[in-house]
Amino acid sequence: MDHSHSPENAASRFLDRLSGSRRLLVAISGGSDSTGLLIALDRAIRSCRLPHSLTAVTIDHLLRAESTAEAEAVGRLCASLGIPHRTIAWKDEKPKTGISAAAREARYRLLAKAATEFGTDLIVTGHTLDDQEETVAMRATRAANDNLGLAGMAEATLHDRRFWLLRPFLSVRRQHIRDYLLQLDLGWIDDPSNEDRKYERVRLRQDRGAVDPEAIRSAGVERTELSRQAAALIGTHAAGYASLVVKLPPEAVSPRSPAFLHAFSTLCAVTGGRSHRPGRESMDRLISFLATDRTGRITLSRALVERRKDGLFLMRENRDILPLEIPAGETAEWDGRFRITNTGTQTVRVTPGRAAPPLPCPQGLADGIIRHLNRIGPSVAPGKAIVMSAGTSSGSVDLQPCLPLFDRFLPAFDLDLANAMARLMGRKDYCPPPFNPY
Repeated sequence: MDHSHSPENAASRFLDRLSGSRRLLVAISGGSDSTGLLIALDRAIRSCRLPHSLTAVTIDHLLRAESTAEAEAVGRLCASLGIPHRTIAWKDEKPKTGISAAAREARYRLLAKAATEFGTDLIVTGHTLDDQEETVAMRATRAANDNLGLAGMAEATLHDRRFWLLRPFLSVRRQHIRDYLLQLDLGWIDDPSNEDRKYERVRLRQDRGAVDPEAIRSAGVERTELSRQAAALIGTHAAGYASLVVKLPPEAVSPRSPAFLHAFSTLCAVTGGRSHRPGRESMDRLISFLATDRTGRITLSRALVERRKDGLFLMRENRDILPLEIPAGETAEWDGRFRITNTGTQTVRVTPGRAAPPLPCPQGLADGIIRHLNRIGPSVAPGKAIVMSAGTSSGSVDLQPCLPLFDRFLPAFDLDLANAMARLMGRKDYCPPPFNPY
Protein backbone atom coordinates (compact mmCIF):
# COMPACT_ATOMS: atom_id res chain seq x y z
CA MET A 1 0.00 0.00 0.00
CA ASP A 2 1.13 3.56 -0.74
CA HIS A 3 0.99 4.82 2.84
CA SER A 4 0.76 8.44 1.71
CA HIS A 5 -2.73 7.52 0.49
CA SER A 6 -3.67 5.15 3.32
CA PRO A 7 -7.07 5.61 4.98
CA GLU A 8 -5.60 6.79 8.29
CA ASN A 9 -3.20 9.24 6.66
CA ALA A 10 -6.00 10.64 4.50
CA ALA A 11 -8.23 11.00 7.57
CA SER A 12 -5.47 12.69 9.59
CA ARG A 13 -4.66 15.16 6.80
CA PHE A 14 -8.33 16.02 6.46
CA LEU A 15 -8.85 16.59 10.19
CA ASP A 16 -5.67 18.67 10.51
CA ARG A 17 -7.00 21.11 7.92
CA LEU A 18 -10.27 21.78 9.75
CA SER A 19 -10.41 25.04 11.64
CA GLY A 20 -11.56 25.19 15.24
CA SER A 21 -13.56 22.46 16.94
CA ARG A 22 -15.91 20.74 14.51
CA ARG A 23 -18.74 18.24 14.71
CA LEU A 24 -18.79 15.96 11.67
CA LEU A 25 -21.74 13.94 10.45
CA VAL A 26 -20.44 10.77 8.78
CA ALA A 27 -22.75 9.19 6.20
CA ILE A 28 -22.31 5.45 6.71
CA SER A 29 -24.09 2.68 4.82
CA GLY A 30 -22.09 -0.21 6.25
CA GLY A 31 -20.11 -0.72 3.05
CA SER A 32 -16.34 -0.82 3.11
CA ASP A 33 -15.80 2.79 2.05
CA SER A 34 -18.01 4.49 4.64
CA THR A 35 -17.08 2.01 7.39
CA GLY A 36 -13.39 2.61 6.74
CA LEU A 37 -14.02 6.36 6.79
CA LEU A 38 -15.75 6.26 10.17
CA ILE A 39 -13.07 4.03 11.71
CA ALA A 40 -10.16 6.07 10.31
CA LEU A 41 -11.65 9.38 11.47
CA ASP A 42 -12.41 8.01 14.92
CA ARG A 43 -8.91 6.56 15.38
CA ALA A 44 -7.27 9.79 14.16
CA ILE A 45 -9.33 11.95 16.54
CA ARG A 46 -8.54 9.67 19.48
CA SER A 47 -4.84 9.14 18.79
CA CYS A 48 -4.10 12.83 18.13
CA ARG A 49 -6.57 14.12 20.74
CA LEU A 50 -8.14 16.41 18.20
CA PRO A 51 -10.99 18.75 19.25
CA HIS A 52 -13.44 17.36 16.70
CA SER A 53 -16.37 15.00 17.34
CA LEU A 54 -18.23 12.48 15.19
CA THR A 55 -21.87 11.63 14.70
CA ALA A 56 -23.18 9.16 12.13
CA VAL A 57 -26.31 8.56 10.09
CA THR A 58 -27.46 5.69 7.90
CA ILE A 59 -29.99 6.37 5.15
CA ASP A 60 -32.12 3.25 4.68
CA HIS A 61 -33.60 3.50 1.19
CA LEU A 62 -35.87 0.50 1.86
CA LEU A 63 -35.00 -0.92 -1.55
CA ARG A 64 -33.78 -4.30 -0.28
CA ALA A 65 -35.21 -6.65 2.33
CA GLU A 66 -31.85 -6.76 4.15
CA SER A 67 -31.38 -3.00 4.44
CA THR A 68 -33.04 -2.54 7.83
CA ALA A 69 -30.96 -5.27 9.46
CA GLU A 70 -27.83 -3.80 7.88
CA ALA A 71 -28.65 -0.37 9.31
CA GLU A 72 -29.06 -1.96 12.74
CA ALA A 73 -25.61 -3.54 12.39
CA VAL A 74 -24.15 -0.13 11.64
CA GLY A 75 -25.86 1.21 14.74
CA ARG A 76 -24.18 -1.48 16.86
CA LEU A 77 -20.78 -0.60 15.40
CA CYS A 78 -21.29 3.07 16.23
CA ALA A 79 -22.45 2.21 19.75
CA SER A 80 -19.27 0.18 20.31
CA LEU A 81 -17.26 3.27 19.35
CA GLY A 82 -19.36 5.66 21.43
CA ILE A 83 -20.46 7.57 18.32
CA PRO A 84 -24.07 8.88 18.25
CA HIS A 85 -25.96 7.27 15.37
CA ARG A 86 -29.39 7.29 13.88
CA THR A 87 -31.08 5.64 10.93
CA ILE A 88 -33.45 7.57 8.67
CA ALA A 89 -35.65 5.63 6.27
CA TRP A 90 -36.66 6.87 2.83
CA LYS A 91 -40.38 6.20 3.14
CA ASP A 92 -41.58 8.07 0.06
CA GLU A 93 -43.18 6.18 -2.80
CA LYS A 94 -40.44 4.87 -5.07
CA PRO A 95 -40.48 5.88 -8.75
CA LYS A 96 -40.71 3.15 -11.38
CA THR A 97 -37.95 4.77 -13.43
CA GLY A 98 -34.92 6.84 -12.46
CA ILE A 99 -34.63 5.13 -9.10
CA SER A 100 -30.90 5.87 -8.74
CA ALA A 101 -31.36 9.61 -9.24
CA ALA A 102 -34.38 9.69 -6.92
CA ALA A 103 -32.49 7.75 -4.24
CA ARG A 104 -29.57 10.17 -4.51
CA GLU A 105 -31.84 13.19 -4.08
CA ALA A 106 -33.56 11.57 -1.11
CA ARG A 107 -30.22 10.65 0.44
CA TYR A 108 -28.91 14.21 0.40
CA ARG A 109 -32.21 15.63 1.62
CA LEU A 110 -32.25 13.21 4.56
CA LEU A 111 -28.55 13.78 5.30
CA ALA A 112 -29.26 17.51 5.51
CA LYS A 113 -32.15 16.80 7.88
CA ALA A 114 -29.90 14.68 10.09
CA ALA A 115 -27.15 17.32 10.06
CA THR A 116 -29.65 19.91 11.26
CA GLU A 117 -30.80 17.63 14.08
CA PHE A 118 -27.20 16.91 15.13
CA GLY A 119 -26.31 20.62 15.01
CA THR A 120 -23.70 20.56 12.25
CA ASP A 121 -23.29 21.79 8.69
CA LEU A 122 -20.45 19.37 7.80
CA ILE A 123 -21.37 16.05 6.17
CA VAL A 124 -18.54 13.61 5.42
CA THR A 125 -18.92 10.90 2.76
CA GLY A 126 -16.76 7.92 1.82
CA HIS A 127 -16.27 8.59 -1.90
CA THR A 128 -13.00 7.03 -3.05
CA LEU A 129 -10.56 7.37 -5.92
CA ASP A 130 -12.45 4.51 -7.59
CA ASP A 131 -15.68 6.53 -7.36
CA GLN A 132 -13.84 9.55 -8.72
CA GLU A 133 -12.61 7.63 -11.76
CA GLU A 134 -16.12 6.29 -12.41
CA THR A 135 -17.55 9.80 -12.19
CA VAL A 136 -15.04 11.14 -14.71
CA ALA A 137 -15.66 8.21 -17.06
CA MET A 138 -19.43 8.69 -16.82
CA ARG A 139 -19.23 12.43 -17.52
CA ALA A 140 -16.88 11.80 -20.44
CA THR A 141 -19.65 9.77 -22.13
CA ARG A 142 -21.88 12.84 -22.08
CA ALA A 143 -21.25 15.85 -24.30
CA ALA A 144 -20.91 18.06 -21.27
CA ASN A 145 -19.40 21.56 -21.09
CA ASP A 146 -16.04 20.90 -22.68
CA ASN A 147 -13.72 19.43 -20.04
CA LEU A 148 -15.43 20.68 -16.86
CA GLY A 149 -16.59 17.17 -15.96
CA LEU A 150 -13.06 15.78 -16.21
CA ALA A 151 -12.32 17.40 -12.84
CA GLY A 152 -14.66 14.86 -11.23
CA MET A 153 -16.08 15.42 -7.76
CA ALA A 154 -14.78 18.31 -5.68
CA GLU A 155 -13.27 17.57 -2.30
CA ALA A 156 -15.83 19.99 -0.87
CA THR A 157 -19.30 20.74 -2.26
CA LEU A 158 -21.87 23.12 -0.77
CA HIS A 159 -25.37 21.63 -0.63
CA ASP A 160 -28.50 23.79 -0.42
CA ARG A 161 -26.36 26.87 0.37
CA ARG A 162 -25.73 25.57 3.89
CA PHE A 163 -24.21 22.09 4.23
CA TRP A 164 -20.67 21.23 3.15
CA LEU A 165 -20.28 17.74 1.72
CA LEU A 166 -16.68 16.71 2.39
CA ARG A 167 -14.84 13.79 0.75
CA PRO A 168 -11.56 12.96 2.54
CA PHE A 169 -10.98 9.66 0.68
CA LEU A 170 -10.88 10.90 -2.94
CA SER A 171 -7.18 9.95 -3.10
CA VAL A 172 -7.69 6.51 -1.48
CA ARG A 173 -8.28 3.23 -3.32
CA ARG A 174 -11.21 1.05 -2.25
CA GLN A 175 -8.94 -1.97 -1.96
CA HIS A 176 -6.68 -0.08 0.45
CA ILE A 177 -9.70 0.65 2.64
CA ARG A 178 -10.67 -3.02 2.64
CA ASP A 179 -7.12 -4.08 3.47
CA TYR A 180 -7.17 -1.57 6.34
CA LEU A 181 -10.42 -2.97 7.74
CA LEU A 182 -9.15 -6.54 7.46
CA GLN A 183 -6.02 -5.59 9.39
CA LEU A 184 -8.29 -4.34 12.17
CA ASP A 185 -10.38 -7.54 11.95
CA LEU A 186 -13.43 -5.55 10.89
CA GLY A 187 -15.94 -6.50 8.23
CA TRP A 188 -18.34 -4.61 6.01
CA ILE A 189 -21.58 -5.10 4.10
CA ASP A 190 -21.57 -5.73 0.35
CA ASP A 191 -24.58 -4.27 -1.47
CA PRO A 192 -25.41 -6.58 -4.40
CA SER A 193 -26.68 -3.62 -6.43
CA ASN A 194 -23.05 -2.51 -6.72
CA GLU A 195 -22.54 -5.40 -9.16
CA ASP A 196 -25.85 -5.06 -11.04
CA ARG A 197 -25.11 -4.11 -14.65
CA LYS A 198 -28.50 -2.49 -15.16
CA TYR A 199 -26.93 0.57 -13.50
CA GLU A 200 -24.74 2.81 -15.66
CA ARG A 201 -22.11 3.31 -12.96
CA VAL A 202 -21.68 -0.44 -12.52
CA ARG A 203 -21.24 -0.97 -16.26
CA LEU A 204 -18.65 1.78 -16.42
CA ARG A 205 -16.80 0.37 -13.43
CA GLN A 206 -16.60 -3.06 -14.97
CA ASP A 207 -15.84 -1.98 -18.54
CA ARG A 208 -13.80 1.22 -18.34
CA GLY A 209 -10.10 1.51 -18.99
CA ALA A 210 -7.61 3.17 -16.69
CA VAL A 211 -8.06 6.83 -15.73
CA ASP A 212 -4.98 8.78 -14.66
CA PRO A 213 -5.54 10.19 -11.14
CA GLU A 214 -3.01 12.94 -11.84
CA ALA A 215 -5.03 13.99 -14.89
CA ILE A 216 -8.12 14.32 -12.68
CA ARG A 217 -6.22 16.44 -10.17
CA SER A 218 -4.85 18.67 -12.94
CA ALA A 219 -8.33 19.07 -14.40
CA GLY A 220 -9.56 20.22 -10.99
CA VAL A 221 -6.82 22.84 -10.77
CA GLU A 222 -7.59 24.04 -14.31
CA ARG A 223 -11.32 24.24 -13.61
CA THR A 224 -10.71 26.26 -10.45
CA GLU A 225 -8.49 28.71 -12.32
CA LEU A 226 -10.98 29.00 -15.20
CA SER A 227 -13.77 29.79 -12.75
CA ARG A 228 -11.62 32.41 -11.02
CA GLN A 229 -10.89 34.10 -14.34
CA ALA A 230 -14.59 34.03 -15.24
CA ALA A 231 -15.44 35.49 -11.82
CA ALA A 232 -12.95 38.32 -12.36
CA LEU A 233 -14.47 39.09 -15.77
CA ILE A 234 -17.99 39.24 -14.33
CA GLY A 235 -16.89 41.31 -11.34
CA THR A 236 -15.10 43.81 -13.57
CA HIS A 237 -17.48 44.17 -16.50
CA ALA A 238 -21.00 42.83 -15.81
CA ALA A 239 -23.83 45.08 -14.61
CA GLY A 240 -27.13 43.73 -13.31
CA TYR A 241 -30.57 45.38 -13.36
CA ALA A 242 -33.27 44.26 -10.89
CA SER A 243 -31.84 40.71 -10.96
CA LEU A 244 -33.50 40.39 -14.38
CA VAL A 245 -31.08 41.76 -16.97
CA VAL A 246 -27.29 41.58 -17.23
CA LYS A 247 -25.21 43.83 -19.48
CA LEU A 248 -21.69 43.21 -20.77
CA PRO A 249 -19.92 46.11 -22.54
CA PRO A 250 -18.35 45.53 -25.97
CA GLU A 251 -14.80 45.51 -24.60
CA ALA A 252 -15.62 42.48 -22.43
CA VAL A 253 -16.74 40.33 -25.38
CA SER A 254 -14.04 37.86 -26.44
CA PRO A 255 -15.61 34.75 -28.02
CA ARG A 256 -12.23 33.01 -28.39
CA SER A 257 -11.42 33.33 -24.68
CA PRO A 258 -12.21 30.25 -22.52
CA ALA A 259 -12.76 32.52 -19.50
CA PHE A 260 -15.26 34.67 -21.41
CA LEU A 261 -17.16 31.62 -22.69
CA HIS A 262 -17.25 30.09 -19.19
CA ALA A 263 -18.52 33.37 -17.74
CA PHE A 264 -21.06 33.80 -20.52
CA SER A 265 -22.43 30.26 -20.26
CA THR A 266 -22.82 30.82 -16.51
CA LEU A 267 -24.68 34.09 -17.13
CA CYS A 268 -26.98 32.33 -19.61
CA ALA A 269 -27.83 29.61 -17.08
CA VAL A 270 -28.55 32.09 -14.28
CA THR A 271 -30.61 34.57 -16.32
CA GLY A 272 -32.49 31.65 -17.87
CA GLY A 273 -33.19 30.05 -14.48
CA ARG A 274 -31.40 26.83 -15.41
CA SER A 275 -29.49 24.36 -13.22
CA HIS A 276 -27.05 23.61 -16.05
CA ARG A 277 -25.06 25.61 -18.58
CA PRO A 278 -25.85 25.57 -22.31
CA GLY A 279 -24.51 22.54 -24.15
CA ARG A 280 -21.72 22.51 -26.67
CA GLU A 281 -23.97 22.94 -29.72
CA SER A 282 -25.67 25.97 -28.17
CA MET A 283 -22.31 27.53 -27.34
CA ASP A 284 -21.12 26.93 -30.90
CA ARG A 285 -24.19 28.85 -32.14
CA LEU A 286 -23.34 31.66 -29.75
CA ILE A 287 -19.73 31.85 -30.96
CA SER A 288 -20.92 32.04 -34.57
CA PHE A 289 -23.40 34.77 -33.61
CA LEU A 290 -20.75 36.84 -31.83
CA ALA A 291 -18.26 36.42 -34.68
CA THR A 292 -20.47 38.42 -37.07
CA ASP A 293 -20.20 41.72 -35.17
CA ARG A 294 -23.82 42.38 -36.16
CA THR A 295 -26.61 43.42 -33.81
CA GLY A 296 -29.36 40.88 -33.28
CA ARG A 297 -30.77 38.23 -30.95
CA ILE A 298 -30.16 34.59 -30.09
CA THR A 299 -31.68 32.32 -27.43
CA LEU A 300 -30.01 29.54 -25.45
CA SER A 301 -30.87 27.86 -22.12
CA ARG A 302 -34.08 29.96 -21.98
CA ALA A 303 -31.89 33.07 -22.01
CA LEU A 304 -32.31 35.79 -24.60
CA VAL A 305 -29.01 37.30 -25.72
CA GLU A 306 -29.45 40.65 -27.46
CA ARG A 307 -26.53 42.37 -29.11
CA ARG A 308 -26.74 46.16 -29.34
CA LYS A 309 -24.15 48.80 -30.15
CA ASP A 310 -23.52 49.43 -26.46
CA GLY A 311 -23.01 45.78 -25.52
CA LEU A 312 -24.57 42.38 -24.90
CA PHE A 313 -27.75 42.04 -22.83
CA LEU A 314 -28.82 38.76 -21.24
CA MET A 315 -32.31 38.16 -19.87
CA ARG A 316 -34.97 35.47 -19.64
CA GLU A 317 -36.73 34.89 -22.96
CA ASN A 318 -40.43 35.79 -22.80
CA ARG A 319 -41.96 32.35 -23.27
CA ASP A 320 -43.05 29.36 -21.17
CA ILE A 321 -42.97 31.36 -17.91
CA LEU A 322 -45.61 29.53 -15.91
CA PRO A 323 -47.79 30.91 -13.10
CA LEU A 324 -47.40 29.61 -9.56
CA GLU A 325 -49.65 29.74 -6.50
CA ILE A 326 -48.00 29.99 -3.08
CA PRO A 327 -50.16 29.27 0.00
CA ALA A 328 -49.87 31.48 3.06
CA GLY A 329 -46.73 30.85 5.09
CA GLU A 330 -44.95 28.86 2.38
CA THR A 331 -41.91 29.43 0.17
CA ALA A 332 -41.56 28.35 -3.45
CA GLU A 333 -39.21 28.82 -6.38
CA TRP A 334 -40.64 30.56 -9.42
CA ASP A 335 -39.23 29.96 -12.91
CA GLY A 336 -35.84 28.95 -11.50
CA ARG A 337 -35.08 32.64 -10.90
CA PHE A 338 -36.78 33.78 -7.71
CA ARG A 339 -37.45 32.32 -4.31
CA ILE A 340 -40.70 33.81 -3.04
CA THR A 341 -42.00 33.59 0.53
CA ASN A 342 -45.65 34.34 1.21
CA THR A 343 -45.71 35.88 4.68
CA GLY A 344 -49.35 36.91 4.38
CA THR A 345 -52.60 35.19 5.29
CA GLN A 346 -53.91 34.32 1.84
CA THR A 347 -52.61 32.48 -1.21
CA VAL A 348 -50.72 34.60 -3.72
CA ARG A 349 -50.42 33.95 -7.44
CA VAL A 350 -47.15 34.67 -9.22
CA THR A 351 -47.22 35.37 -12.97
CA PRO A 352 -44.96 37.14 -15.47
CA GLY A 353 -45.30 40.90 -15.10
CA ARG A 354 -47.20 41.75 -18.30
CA ALA A 355 -50.15 43.35 -16.51
CA ALA A 356 -48.14 44.93 -13.72
CA PRO A 357 -47.03 48.53 -13.23
CA PRO A 358 -43.56 48.99 -14.75
CA LEU A 359 -40.38 48.95 -12.72
CA PRO A 360 -38.58 52.29 -12.34
CA CYS A 361 -36.56 52.96 -15.49
CA PRO A 362 -33.03 51.62 -14.93
CA GLN A 363 -30.47 54.16 -16.09
CA GLY A 364 -28.67 53.19 -19.28
CA LEU A 365 -31.22 50.68 -20.60
CA ALA A 366 -32.94 51.13 -23.94
CA ASP A 367 -36.74 51.28 -24.05
CA GLY A 368 -36.95 47.86 -25.73
CA ILE A 369 -34.92 46.23 -22.96
CA ILE A 370 -37.05 47.92 -20.30
CA ARG A 371 -40.26 46.69 -21.93
CA HIS A 372 -38.86 43.16 -22.00
CA LEU A 373 -37.70 43.45 -18.39
CA ASN A 374 -41.23 44.34 -17.29
CA ARG A 375 -42.64 41.28 -19.08
CA ILE A 376 -40.33 38.70 -17.49
CA GLY A 377 -40.34 39.88 -13.87
CA PRO A 378 -42.62 38.28 -11.26
CA SER A 379 -46.07 39.78 -10.64
CA VAL A 380 -47.22 38.75 -7.17
CA ALA A 381 -50.97 39.16 -6.91
CA PRO A 382 -53.16 38.55 -3.87
CA GLY A 383 -55.54 41.12 -5.33
CA LYS A 384 -53.71 43.24 -7.86
CA ALA A 385 -50.39 42.70 -9.61
CA ILE A 386 -47.19 44.19 -8.25
CA VAL A 387 -43.75 43.79 -9.79
CA MET A 388 -41.01 44.01 -7.18
CA SER A 389 -37.26 44.29 -7.44
CA ALA A 390 -35.28 41.38 -6.01
CA GLY A 391 -34.47 41.50 -2.32
CA THR A 392 -37.57 43.53 -1.48
CA SER A 393 -40.80 42.96 0.38
CA SER A 394 -44.30 44.27 -0.21
CA GLY A 395 -45.70 43.51 3.21
CA SER A 396 -46.84 39.95 2.60
CA VAL A 397 -44.29 38.74 0.04
CA ASP A 398 -40.51 38.41 0.26
CA LEU A 399 -38.62 38.03 -3.01
CA GLN A 400 -35.03 36.81 -3.39
CA PRO A 401 -33.13 35.81 -6.54
CA CYS A 402 -32.05 32.19 -6.77
CA LEU A 403 -29.23 30.63 -8.74
CA PRO A 404 -30.18 27.00 -9.48
CA LEU A 405 -26.83 26.46 -11.20
CA PHE A 406 -25.17 26.77 -7.77
CA ASP A 407 -27.80 26.70 -5.03
CA ARG A 408 -28.37 22.94 -4.92
CA PHE A 409 -24.80 21.72 -5.38
CA LEU A 410 -21.84 24.10 -5.54
CA PRO A 411 -18.45 22.38 -6.03
CA ALA A 412 -15.58 24.28 -4.46
CA PHE A 413 -14.04 24.59 -7.94
CA ASP A 414 -16.73 27.19 -8.72
CA LEU A 415 -16.99 29.06 -5.41
CA ASP A 416 -15.41 32.31 -6.65
CA LEU A 417 -17.60 32.28 -9.76
CA ALA A 418 -20.74 31.57 -7.72
CA ASN A 419 -19.96 34.47 -5.40
CA ALA A 420 -19.44 36.80 -8.37
CA MET A 421 -22.87 35.77 -9.69
CA ALA A 422 -24.50 36.15 -6.27
CA ARG A 423 -23.20 39.73 -5.97
CA LEU A 424 -24.30 40.54 -9.51
CA MET A 425 -27.84 39.32 -8.76
CA GLY A 426 -28.05 41.17 -5.44
CA ARG A 427 -27.40 38.29 -3.06
CA LYS A 428 -24.90 37.58 -0.28
CA ASP A 429 -21.85 35.39 -0.85
CA TYR A 430 -22.12 31.65 -0.33
CA CYS A 431 -20.76 30.36 2.97
CA PRO A 432 -17.04 29.45 2.86
CA PRO A 433 -15.79 25.86 3.31
CA PRO A 434 -14.23 24.81 6.65
CA PHE A 435 -10.80 24.78 4.98
CA ASN A 436 -9.18 26.00 1.77
CA PRO A 437 -9.72 23.03 -0.56
CA TYR A 438 -7.31 24.26 -3.26
